[in-house]
Amino acid sequence: MKKIIYGLLLLIMGSHWSSWAAARLPVLQELVIDSVVLGEKRDLVIYLPEGYQNSQERYPVLYLTDGDIQGPHTAGTVDYLAKFEQLPPMIVVGIVNPRETRERDLTVTSAEKQNPNQLENADRFLDFVENEVIPFVKRQYRTLDYQILSGTSHGGQFAINALVKRPGLFNAVIAISPSLYWNSHQLLVLAEQALKSEQLQGRLYVSIANEEPTMTESYQRFVDLLARYPSDKLVVASQTFSNETHNTTVLQGQYAGLKHIFSEWAIPEGEPKTLANLQAKFASRSKLLKTVIMIPQDKANGYAGWLQYLNRQDDALALLKWNRANYPQSLNAHTALIKAYLHFKMAEDAKAALKDALKTLNELSPEQKAQLEALFT
Repeated sequence: MKKIIYGLLLLIMGSHWSSWAAARLPVLQELVIDSVVLGEKRDLVIYLPEGYQNSQERYPVLYLTDGDIQGPHTAGTVDYLAKFEQLPPMIVVGIVNPRETRERDLTVTSAEKQNPNQLENADRFLDFVENEVIPFVKRQYRTLDYQILSGTSHGGQFAINALVKRPGLFNAVIAISPSLYWNSHQLLVLAEQALKSEQLQGRLYVSIANEEPTMTESYQRFVDLLARYPSDKLVVASQTFSNETHNTTVLQGQYAGLKHIFSEWAIPEGEPKTLANLQAKFASRSKLLKTVIMIPQDKANGYAGWLQYLNRQDDALALLKWNRANYPQSLNAHTALIKAYLHFKMAEDAKAALKDALKTLNELSPEQKAQLEALFT
């Protein structure tokens, strides 16, 4: 029984497994943006999801600080999780923060040193991201209106500062080992004010490793603030990686952060799915990304095959009929429905489905026509 169920799961995942043989890694592009805000040129490292160049799909965008360092493994994590439908394929934009400007770019300016007439440090860099990097990416690439910001250490401080200073700019924020001790915990004061007024929104994931008390104490104060001022508008998760250090925690932090952000994306494994189940899941995905996402025809066929094995005739046929109606030019959709009718000994319906296939499918080759007709022999 376990072997049969495993085989059915492979059927559902079949399109993914077969594509892996020729799968390509995310496409890497290195670009330079001439920033008016910063008054200097800055490097961007862009990772396009596998298949981007051969489709017209639009994608969510994950923005990263320290993009030259954090970009490769994060793009790999996104690619891997997307292959198993734990999250959608995404464009990963790594914003490079060179050592000589990193502290200036990512840390908040002391309240005593702030110039009320001019943005400085992290606020100026955030202005650069909001008004130059994001519009540039939207012009150059096919994006959806769903944006994530992720940062580590000073980048984590920058990410929380963005959450506080620009509520709603990012749909989700990941802050790994954020340096919240900076300027006598200045960002904690700002965060508390924003939490009290319920300004913050979206999803937030924060984590810490086994680090110095300076880091862990300020982190814990922030987590306590999040617990003290809960909000329906802000979905929070926090995690401690006690076996990791400040430098080794990022890989797991990115993985866990992305899983938190898309915690409702995956289709639960281990049980058959009906048309209603799948429609509800894809409606949820569509609502999250603010775009219409249809059930893929190969996935519909796969789940229908499982239902067919279980002899759930009505459920299997409902899913296969939906698939044929929504993918009328898919030979596989027509074939699966004919086979199901034959499996359930519905010969007249199978003949009608064959007639529909021959009438509907454009550019049907003689070999394909013969294959359809051979289903009845």
